[in-house]
Amino acid sequence: MTALGADRDVVERLLARLAEGVAEGASCPVGDVWCSFVPASAQSIGERSATPQEQCPIVVIRGRVRAGERVAAGMEAAARVVAAELKVPFEDVWVQWLDVLPGKAFAGGGPIG
Repeated sequence: MTALGADRDVVERLLARLAEGVAEGASCPVGDVWCSFVPASAQSIGERSATPQEQCPIVVIRGRVRAGERVAAGMEAAARVVAAELKVPFEDVWVQWLDVLPGKAFAGGGPIG
């Protein structure tokens, strides 16, 4: 995920809760969810710089192909966690799910099937 910088404790809590929420929503083991926080040095809304309270965090989930309702549940869980932890409105969190197709990614020592 990408957002304006946050306190380390907030980031650590956010990442743990994000993994749990996405795992529950997507119906997969929490150990299968890897999360990264990439601080943005700046963000704008139109022509003005965004403050931490009005930023629009971006979450990109790369996951195995799942049923539509599992994808939707995982994305909503991610948005709710990010909004709560960064104290921004739920509707200001951008979440995108990118399906990882069999053989199109490498992790865990081999191609993801």
